[in-house]
Amino acid sequence: MHEEFGPGAGRGPVTVVGIPARDEARTVGAVASAADEGLHRAFPHGTNVVVLAENGSTDGTAARFAGTPLRARKVVVSSPGEGTGKGTNVFAVMDRARALAADRVLLLDADVRSAEPGWVGRLADAVAGAEPVLAVPSYRRDRYEANTTNHLASPLLAAVYGVHVQQPIGGEFAFNRALLERSLGWPRPESASLYGIDVWLTANALREGIRVVEVPLGRKLHNSPFPKILRLPQQVLDSLFHVVLRTDRLRPAGPGRPGARAAVDGTAVRQDPEVVSRVTASVARYLAAHRDGVARVFPSARGLRPAPWGLRVTTDEWPALLSDALAAVAGGLFEPARDHLVALYVNRVLTFWEEIDGLTGGEVDRLLDRQAAATARAVRDRGVPLGGAGGPERFDVRHWAGFTGEPAPRPAREPAR
Repeated sequence: MHEEFGPGAGRGPVTVVGIPARDEARTVGAVASAADEGLHRAFPHGTNVVVLAENGSTDGTAARFAGTPLRARKVVVSSPGEGTGKGTNVFAVMDRARALAADRVLLLDADVRSAEPGWVGRLADAVAGAEPVLAVPSYRRDRYEANTTNHLASPLLAAVYGVHVQQPIGGEFAFNRALLERSLGWPRPESASLYGIDVWLTANALREGIRVVEVPLGRKLHNSPFPKILRLPQQVLDSLFHVVLRTDRLRPAGPGRPGARAAVDGTAVRQDPEVVSRVTASVARYLAAHRDGVARVFPSARGLRPAPWGLRVTTDEWPALLSDALAAVAGGLFEPARDHLVALYVNRVLTFWEEIDGLTGGEVDRLLDRQAAATARAVRDRGVPLGGAGGPERFDVRHWAGFTGEPAPRPAREPAR
């Protein structure tokens, strides 16, 4: 661990901004500078700390951060690359924040190209007070991005917890000391050390009835996550399903109607066709190998029609498939529900892209609102029982390797010997 103390360190309340990163040398300096300026504006007399938590970077990420002039303290926490992920870095930030007796903690993704100093004050204000509170971002995104958010995390959380959070895995989070301490009691599935970390935070907060505040942050520009579409959602679903299984029952919708989304902006950059082609070929191989299992776990999939990319999964059909997934998880079929759902999800994303062709941003938002509301109704009408089954102890990141043509990575942690 490397630590550097800037000349402006004060003795007031302690605010920590954590930047989880791996090989983000191109953008980490700008994110750190925005965080530093925001801390100086919001807490000019406080103790401000910017923590870079990186795991196995090979492009000079730590050196770029260390060489960026900041008024706040600088802390660098490094972990090995193998068997680690974004969650490893977030947990490292949280550990460091506890050691510093931080009053509030903010998280900024290292690959964001639109980070603004004003984000710091807005996120920090949202978590003021003694009661535990979690702040999550609300921002406008390219209509071809945020797919795991739009089609998995947001509708499933709405179905289980009765709360429609627009960006439950957005990355730019904040929480206060009370939530930091509360989180020590939350079991950590292995996937929470990977891309499951964001939904682990949001779902646990909702499970415990902790206040979750959505903070408008404008536009978000960052590296497209689509090339991770077979890895990231599997990890997100794994963490989410673990938390769901610790939930005693489906929660009713909160009082009042949720506000209309305003999450899609005018930017529309289609994904690389070659990457899309490779992904769809991998999914087709997976579905061919698991045809009978998919039909058993997802009875609603039996009537899906073919499409040029594989299967057509419409806005009206997707809620029933998500309901099938939750029922299967509650019935002890955790891993097949998780992994088969990833394959169906990719087909949902490609169908969605066709559905929104020619729609305005507002029309896309309304379609996604309708999808989340329909998912909540489908799960509620089915009466999915929770609180009985348990999730697997281990998370194997190698599951999709046989279908992607890529070499199999190591598990999240080496098996006990």
